[in-house]
Amino acid sequence: MRIRAIMTPVNKLLVLSTTDSAGKALKLIEENDFLSLPVAEERHFIGFLSKQFIYETYFKENQSDFEAFLKRPVKEFIHNRVECVKQDLLVEEAADIFFKNKVRFLPVVNELNEFIGILTQKSLFGVITKVYGLKDPKISIFTDDFKGTLAKISEIISKNGGNITNIALFDTEVMGIQEISVRIVGQDIHVIAKKLEDRGFKVRDIVEGIVD
Repeated sequence: MRIRAIMTPVNKLLVLSTTDSAGKALKLIEENDFLSLPVAEERHFIGFLSKQFIYETYFKENQSDFEAFLKRPVKEFIHNRVECVKQDLLVEEAADIFFKNKVRFLPVVNELNEFIGILTQKSLFGVITKVYGLKDPKISIFTDDFKGTLAKISEIISKNGGNITNIALFDTEVMGIQEISVRIVGQDIHVIAKKLEDRGFKVRDIVEGIVD
């Protein structure tokens, strides 16, 4: 999946101009319960402005007139350490960027480098949760022979009324043991686990599904 499918388009965002006052920005941030807002000019992303940085600057400069301070333009408070990403970026690549960088959102641009929206952590991890079936019941199986094992597991689950929503393989780094994590719906997870154990599989863990 590409991030263009889950990003928030610019026409649904509150976007600041560099000439807006810090006071206006602060009011918008507080009224909408945001932590920060993007700043753009002529469809180009400039950076972002955070409530935290406004206050940090005020106290750092030892200002005495807060009202006068808030009349200063947004351009004096912009952070520009957030790099733009292309709209065709894969969601897993975006997840890696979030993991490596302490950012609240990623600005998204098109092929002309025009600012077209943002990707938030919430929207990204929401779709990852859905794609990987993280709310579905899970069985974890230990195996030292992966070849052909997956096909056997899938066959047992299918024959016993289960539907697989996700399969993941993890290397335990212990004596060549692999952990196969299978998320299943459609049948009692404990019934499936028992059938797998009856066929000689080592069921390490059973996790119940998450109910909203």
